[in-house]
Amino acid sequence: MLDLLASSIVAVFTGLLSGPSLSATPFGLWQRGDAQIEARFYPCGDNKLCARVTEARDKSARIRSGAPLIQSAVKTGHNMWEGTMLELDSGKNVAGVVTLNGRDALSLKTCTATVFCRVDNWSRVK
Repeated sequence: MLDLLASSIVAVFTGLLSGPSLSATPFGLWQRGDAQIEARFYPCGDNKLCARVTEARDKSARIRSGAPLIQSAVKTGHNMWEGTMLELDSGKNVAGVVTLNGRDALSLKTCTATVFCRVDNWSRVK
């Protein structure tokens, strides 16, 4: 009887500790790895992801504050969205993938001509 009680208590506490946690989302303010661009990621449409540049520190770049970075990217997997994104070197809209790599890290992969790809790592601004 004591073993059954102990097993029940362990099961309850294990369930509480390993229960569903709040999953990380890409929503919020992010900064590219070189700290030259900040963008706000936000939900748009039904289960879609959008982002807009909030600050572009490199004044010689083609990217300006207010430019759409991600336009209605569709969730295609756990922590992954695909859609039209701004290629930061050229300033053109291309196909891309956003992958949330953890609570405070994500990567943005953009591809031109499906063979020339660039991956930028972003970190959450706290």
